[in-house]
Amino acid sequence: MIVAIVFAILSSILFALASIIAKYALAHLDELTGAFISVLTMALFFWCVAIWNLEWDFWYSKATLYFVIAGFFLPALGQRFQILAVKHVGPTLTSAIGAFLPLFAILPAILYLGETVTLFQFAGITLLVGGLILAAVGRGISWRKRAFYLLLLPLCAAIVRAIAQPISKIGYNILAEPMFAMMVMTTVSSLAVGVMLLVQGSPRRALSFTRGHWLFALVGAVTGSGILAIQVSLVAGSVTLTASLSSVAPVFSILLGAYIFKNERIFWWHGVVAVMVCLGAVFIVAGKSAI
Repeated sequence: MIVAIVFAILSSILFALASIIAKYALAHLDELTGAFISVLTMALFFWCVAIWNLEWDFWYSKATLYFVIAGFFLPALGQRFQILAVKHVGPTLTSAIGAFLPLFAILPAILYLGETVTLFQFAGITLLVGGLILAAVGRGISWRKRAFYLLLLPLCAAIVRAIAQPISKIGYNILAEPMFAMMVMTTVSSLAVGVMLLVQGSPRRALSFTRGHWLFALVGAVTGSGILAIQVSLVAGSVTLTASLSSVAPVFSILLGAYIFKNERIFWWHGVVAVMVCLGAVFIVAGKSAI
């Protein structure tokens, strides 16, 4: 279980970092081309790494079908919505709205994977989601000055990421090969986003080499590492544990923004958020241990 906890938290750090880098990348390149570059970077990386441990029997496994289905959601749609959300509502709020991810991931896990949620875990999830919502509304945003429908973008990013977790977990119950799974998922995602680019965007722009391209390639590398960390956590643990702990990205987004990138300010309510999130995480882990 320690492996699942460590990699779930690591994924949240990497997702927070990727959102901040994407904000800078969007100053040089449009979001659809950026999504394609980032997803293609993930696919190339995992092909280069996974090919050395690839066995042809993997392709004939029933698990491959689940990895293909998961690939349409993550990273394809997840990255598309994530970058759009960063563009319109910013990286911190995008990460904060992602607090709803456990709610969307855990229900399918209960219904189709037979996972259970203890009273401790339920209390932990409530604290976690409440703290991350406070991270969003506590920023003093004037909702009257913002289009409310734009909040659907980070919400959709959370939903598609959540859907992908129980689907890939079903695949891991058959074939526990996260590198192979990521190779399949990122390849499917590259094709899906590539089609979007052909229909809606400018394919020629994807062939250029600007600062935005390199930054989005970095976004892809960081996000891909985060998704791989989630897959390792799923193999070692449960959807409930992984979805809950990987959703604490807003805390790391605030910390990175305040102390590394110097684009965030720390207020008193950040301390309240930190306490709620930490207690929530402790309850979730304690509840898992009690099962």
